[in-house]
Amino acid sequence: MTPRQLRYFLEIAHNGSLSLASAALRIAQPALSQHVAALESELGVVLFERHAKGVALTPEGKRLQLRAASILDQLESLKEDVLGLTGTPRGAVRICMARSLAQVLAAPLVRHVEQTYPEIRLVLSSALSSEMRSAVESRQLDVALMPNAFELPGLYCKPLYEEGFSLFGVEAMFDRPGKTIAFSAIGQRPLAAPDRDHDLRRLIERTALDRGSTLNVKYEINDPVLNFALVRDGMAFAILPDSAGWELMRGNPEMGVRRIVSPVLSRTQSIVRMAESEPGRAVLAVEQSIDIVLRRLIKEKLLRGRLAPVLSAAA
Repeated sequence: MTPRQLRYFLEIAHNGSLSLASAALRIAQPALSQHVAALESELGVVLFERHAKGVALTPEGKRLQLRAASILDQLESLKEDVLGLTGTPRGAVRICMARSLAQVLAAPLVRHVEQTYPEIRLVLSSALSSEMRSAVESRQLDVALMPNAFELPGLYCKPLYEEGFSLFGVEAMFDRPGKTIAFSAIGQRPLAAPDRDHDLRRLIERTALDRGSTLNVKYEINDPVLNFALVRDGMAFAILPDSAGWELMRGNPEMGVRRIVSPVLSRTQSIVRMAESEPGRAVLAVEQSIDIVLRRLIKEKLLRGRLAPVLSAAA
């Protein structure tokens, strides 16, 4: 198995067609087919199913697609890792973060990295915390910025940012004016919330159990856009971190918010990567960039939260 074969495989998977991949790669289609056949023979599996309109990945092909991109990225950064911590950081860095935080952090982070480290290429994505952990452990990611990760075994974890939670909904649906609401007072209000694999859902259910309170999760939705749509329409309330909720509030004067107290809910976003391997210069540069951008967003009150206690003394 060679890097060239993996690149050819990924191009075919991307195009869904041997002829289109052949044109994109500028190699003859018979030669491309030979590379695929050699890869399938070495692995002992069929990677593509042929059909009238082109090709489609088999289940084994889909698994290889996930790993192949990661392998090629690691090969690309291998020289950086061997050279150590001297010279200019360069190469691709794959980073993922919670969708709620990405809405605020992604653009300033990309701008900072482009200006400070022009030879670093960020590959950004967002996902649930459970998905991020799996991607870090399978080395599909170099860095994740994920919540409540400090107890995960085998992972390096650096707490950065602590964010609070509020209850968001159409103002007219709140039964009284105010700026705060006790957790127990959320009561039977219909909630839109993610499923139980999501750290936010686990947080609010654990709090409800500890307090002997009830929650009425009427709509189980993992997509923030759909979640926001129900809240804006007055169909439900949502318990959200402030970084996400204030995006919901922006440009929507009919929306209301109450900071949750008794108890105060919070979670800590941390930089996470595999603990066993030494990060390259590009990864360390991106981690430092995240720290710098987060501090600036907090100072400018564009991000509602505070530095995690570990970093507060250095702020």
